[in-house]
Amino acid sequence: MRYKLPAVAVLLGVLLVALWATIAWSGRGHSVLAANPTPTVIAVVPVGSSPYGVAVNPTTNRIYAANHLSSTVSVIDGGTNTVVATVPVGSHPVGVAVNPTTNRIYTGNTYSNDVSVIDGGTNTVVATVPVGGYPNGVAVNPTTNRIYTANSYSNDVSVIDGGTNTVVATVPAGSAPSGVAVNPTTNRIYSANWFSNDVSAIDGDTNTVVATVPAGSGSYGVAVNPTTKRIYAANAYSDDVSVIDGGTNTVVATVPVGSHPSGVTVNPTTNRIYVSDEYSDTVSVIDGGTNTVVATVPGVASPCGVTVNPTINRIYTADTVDDTVSVVQDLPLPVGGVAEYTEVEPDAVASTHDSPRTDALALAGAAGVAALLLTAGGWYARRRLLA
Repeated sequence: MRYKLPAVAVLLGVLLVALWATIAWSGRGHSVLAANPTPTVIAVVPVGSSPYGVAVNPTTNRIYAANHLSSTVSVIDGGTNTVVATVPVGSHPVGVAVNPTTNRIYTGNTYSNDVSVIDGGTNTVVATVPVGGYPNGVAVNPTTNRIYTANSYSNDVSVIDGGTNTVVATVPAGSAPSGVAVNPTTNRIYSANWFSNDVSAIDGDTNTVVATVPAGSGSYGVAVNPTTKRIYAANAYSDDVSVIDGGTNTVVATVPVGSHPSGVTVNPTTNRIYVSDEYSDTVSVIDGGTNTVVATVPGVASPCGVTVNPTINRIYTADTVDDTVSVVQDLPLPVGGVAEYTEVEPDAVASTHDSPRTDALALAGAAGVAALLLTAGGWYARRRLLA
């Protein structure tokens, strides 16, 4: 019995060393922790001809691409990144928007001057609503069930009642309104006016313009963060984004981005803004806290429309040249800048043990523990032998 206890101590030390090494090296074959990886294109989905607009229903995880030349809407399953339906709509759609509450989808059909209303459950057109000349951008206020179209040729915004599918008001805006966005919290609607280089702020209760905010050159796309009440106008000709304070209706920052920004979308959860740089074949990622570009995503072909699913933080771009929709995954820093670590598969990011320095530290730690345990075992054995 005198020699069994020292042997057990030594054996215990060896086992603990093996356990330490297993933990230190387990990242090579299993999930690893990645700190805020760069936004990356993870899938490319073929759709119809020349997709311009794209929208998402975060509740159903369905994505809708308005195919301009084929006059259809492609319905994409966000789980499989495959097209599950193709819906014929009006002539040459550009803008598309979703009401997640009613699961209705709306497309602005530029050549037929109307809006197609799609039932998201059956993927069929259930109504067609005549609007102004050349409806471009479309937006929805799910709280009021009102739909807004920016009519570029008639220089106005049509207001549609989602319950009756009829136009209940027409609001004069700037010259050639192209994009439109809604803040459901304040019930303010914003139209980006391409030719007059400004943004019209519309009161959703009175359907009147309450402010006109000068922006950059060729304001085309527009998006809203309802949490911060900031509005973002993508200026196609000046290659920048105007940041507007919704409380004062003034520009508080101008952010340079890629060439010919067309679309813009906001993730209110992360306070990140995504801009489709049509001529640069990139997506610019703006930090809403600092108003700076923190990442540029390559690998998209002439992106026009852009949208985000805030639930899974996935971005979708309508790539007009390649007839595809690109799927971009982003795992950014949370608001406040505290490092966020997310468990992901090793195929998605490099293993934390791929660094020789990291491996050396792991082995040094294992060696240190081994020496400590074996020394303790030897001391114990000596004490027992001298007893």
